[in-house]
Amino acid sequence: MATPNSLLSSHGSEAINIVIVGGGVAGLATAIALHRIGLKSLVLESSDSLRTTGAAFTIWANGWKALDALGVADTLRPNYCQLQGIRGYSRSSDVQKDVQFIKEHTGGRGMNTSVECRCIERQALLETLAKALPDGSIRFNSKLVSIRKKAGGSSPFTTSLELADGTSITAKIVIGCDGVHSAVAEWMGLEAAKPLARVAMRGMAKCPQHYHATEKRSMVQIWGEGVRAGIIPCTDKQLYWFITRKSQPQDADVSRDTESLRRAMLEAVRDFPEPIGELLKSSSADTLSMAYLKWRWLWPWEWDRMAKGKGSVTVVGDALHPMTPDMGQGACSALEDAVVLARCLSVSNIINLNLEEDRGIWGEEEERMIEECFQQYWAARKWRVLSVVAVAFVAGLVLDGSSSFMRFVRDWIWLPFFSMSHLPYFASSYDCGTLPLPLPLPAQYADKLPFPSTSSSESSHAHNL
Repeated sequence: MATPNSLLSSHGSEAINIVIVGGGVAGLATAIALHRIGLKSLVLESSDSLRTTGAAFTIWANGWKALDALGVADTLRPNYCQLQGIRGYSRSSDVQKDVQFIKEHTGGRGMNTSVECRCIERQALLETLAKALPDGSIRFNSKLVSIRKKAGGSSPFTTSLELADGTSITAKIVIGCDGVHSAVAEWMGLEAAKPLARVAMRGMAKCPQHYHATEKRSMVQIWGEGVRAGIIPCTDKQLYWFITRKSQPQDADVSRDTESLRRAMLEAVRDFPEPIGELLKSSSADTLSMAYLKWRWLWPWEWDRMAKGKGSVTVVGDALHPMTPDMGQGACSALEDAVVLARCLSVSNIINLNLEEDRGIWGEEEERMIEECFQQYWAARKWRVLSVVAVAFVAGLVLDGSSSFMRFVRDWIWLPFFSMSHLPYFASSYDCGTLPLPLPLPAQYADKLPFPSTSSSESSHAHNL
């Protein structure tokens, strides 16, 4: 069924200006960012509803700046506590380190400096993002199976998408937000994400009554021999916890059964102090998960080569930069991507560019302009992404302490010199910026839009290409 911002082409396929593949954090954030600069899009989600099952996301200051730019931050902030710091403890050496996110200055004006950090339930973040989109922006049960550039025809630069249900969609712009195993990234020529022989286990639990008040506002990490556990408060009543360890042959079977997964989690931290075990036992089954950790590393010259692009197709979030969770920057980086990409598109004036064209035509000039926008997006994200991916990889390698050498590095070099300060540093050292207001569409061009707008009430706020 055609959506309000689509038409059926002469070949029977549905024609849509902008298609976003994937309805996770990256896809929904990208759709909001485009909507806020005046561009409608359709989000294709493979599941039958928002994928809200799971645990939580740590949203650092840089992620909150992106949520501010998207206009949804203040909906979420009041519901989740500001974390005051992180406390780390090594079981192998008894080394303990604390880092404060909020610092009080007694001199001068007595002002405080802080790094905003809150832990948000996955369901709350996805539902908040989805509610910020116009009705009809998300299409469920739409799994992408193939993608190709059309050859010949009246619009040779458009992209053809084939879905699992047999539906065919022709799009002018395609943005892949389809995660670590991205079909769009594969089509663009990006290498598959590589496994790291590590797994992450996650869950949510109610805060124990005996949990100390200060601990309710601080992250806690405990480092062992080849395993690490963490507890992060979401609210005064709810905690998010995680475990990372080496992957084992039986993990493939364990992940299919909730109780087997719970037993594997308890086994991994059997020597850890409470309340780790207590939290695992009390966690709701629908919040438990285990994922094999993967990453993709691009050297700067490889990044530049990929940045040359595939016409009007690009990727955002984990599809672009799958990384380990050791910096808590996965969701934050995806939010940053969305804002930067939309801003790159906004300066191109693509809305007015296509108004002179025949109805539905997408020519070489438009394709070249979008490709240049995407190149600017890749260039703007290059060093930020590469640094976060690299530091996350190294941090995971060191902090898990899988060998005696790595435990020595962790306890006597990393912690004394870095003391986990890399976490607030990467959170506070980057600002994705804001989004410009959409330009009003000239009235004389109203009847020349390539595809009809969703509603007349949005005529000056959400135009098609």
